[in-house]
Amino acid sequence: ESEARRLAEEFGRTLTDRWDEWAFKLGLWATPAVTGVYGFTWYPTAKDEEGRQIRVGGNWPILVDQDTGSCRVAQGPKEMAALRSTSEVRTARWRDATARRRPRLGGG
Repeated sequence: ESEARRLAEEFGRTLTDRWDEWAFKLGLWATPAVTGVYGFTWYPTAKDEEGRQIRVGGNWPILVDQDTGSCRVAQGPKEMAALRSTSEVRTARWRDATARRRPRLGGG
């Protein structure tokens, strides 16, 4: 898992030149049971008014092949649904439980 995490971060850095500036954070999302991939969420964080790091966005998970180490981004909702429906894959909640929700402003 630690090697897969290292590869995912290395790959993520190729997707944005602001990895350090935007304080991207990797989170384990899926482990390679049937699918053969590690999945990692990756999202920027920022400090809230009280100085705590909070999630401010998100991206499709980075998938790392268990056998080859090759990395790619999940290919949309159909692949996400397929990964979620594989009962042997341990998946964390897609939404970061530590993220604070802010009410939407305005009517509508």
